[in-house]
Amino acid sequence: MLNLKKIGKKITDLRKDNNMKQNELADTLYVTHQAVSKWENGRSIPSIEMLYDLTKLFNVSIDYILDDTNIKSDDYESLFKNYPRKVVISRFLETNDLNNEVDKIFYLLKPEERKHILDHIISKRVKINVENIWHILSKKERWYILNLAISKKFKFDISRIYNQSNDLERNLIQTHYNIMRTSNFNSLTTKEKKNEKKENKQ
Repeated sequence: MLNLKKIGKKITDLRKDNNMKQNELADTLYVTHQAVSKWENGRSIPSIEMLYDLTKLFNVSIDYILDDTNIKSDDYESLFKNYPRKVVISRFLETNDLNNEVDKIFYLLKPEERKHILDHIISKRVKINVENIWHILSKKERWYILNLAISKKFKFDISRIYNQSNDLERNLIQTHYNIMRTSNFNSLTTKEKKNEKKENKQ
């Protein structure tokens, strides 16, 4: 579990290293002097928003402030037991090699957290290849991705997950490509007919 005394000492040390008084830190963070005092005395912990503000202010990582154990950076099960979930997920999203890490965390996430990461992928805010997580997505999540890709709300080549898909998903992918081919064929045929008419007129 989190060691509040140790976290409080780190906040105190960071404040003093930056030549700040408690009331100055409180004013900078728009909190009360009493709140800072409680953090530093280990009687409470800053909120997730305050933790982020502290990391920006003192140019340190959240890990530096919270870390009181020797947990490996990819041991997400232990990280979730020791740190606030939002902190662990935010830290994951800042990882350099998300494609290798996503498999280790995704199965531990709650449905709304998984949706949050999927939305980050769809909006291109994070670079995770859909084919890397397709095998661990639920049916609902797969349909969510497929429907967005087919409706062109998510730019993704669904042929990349064809081999990993079940029969129903494959049928949907094949139907999509058949419609695309027919549409392209029809547009070509229409152009050819227009060209024929022009030639006939001449």
